[in-house]
Amino acid sequence: MALPFTIAAQSLPEYRWTSRVLILFAPDIDDPLFLKQQALLSAASEELREREVVVLMATPEGDHENTGLFMPESSSEYFYDYFGAEDYQFEMALVGLDGSEKFRAKNQVTPVSVVLELIDSMPMRQRQLRQGFGNKTSINAKDPTKDIPDGRKH
Repeated sequence: MALPFTIAAQSLPEYRWTSRVLILFAPDIDDPLFLKQQALLSAASEELREREVVVLMATPEGDHENTGLFMPESSSEYFYDYFGAEDYQFEMALVGLDGSEKFRAKNQVTPVSVVLELIDSMPMRQRQLRQGFGNKTSINAKDPTKDIPDGRKH
């Protein structure tokens, strides 16, 4: 399954209240930390999608934008400036639905479980889970009264 990568947005406010944003700042497309982090995120694409996570990837000068995965130069520049990311190190930043930074990792690969647990502990995610939003078990749960002809509960 494909990772929810996007390159359409130009700034964070475009995602506010609709998506959590995970930004990978890659010094180079072949950076080993970046490649490992990207593989881990790809393997957890369904879990990220359930949590409304959009993954953005940026390089210092917008290099590799022709791959269709990386942001163009103007967007990359915006995100590097906004987060104060270093040009030549791997960084990952998580932004919540409210638009504020929730997590930052530098020069290390972060297990996806850390990101998922952090998101699941956030108040808005807790509210979503209570309301059954993004909770596969409640969305796909069978209605126990459905098979009873008169609809009465026992």
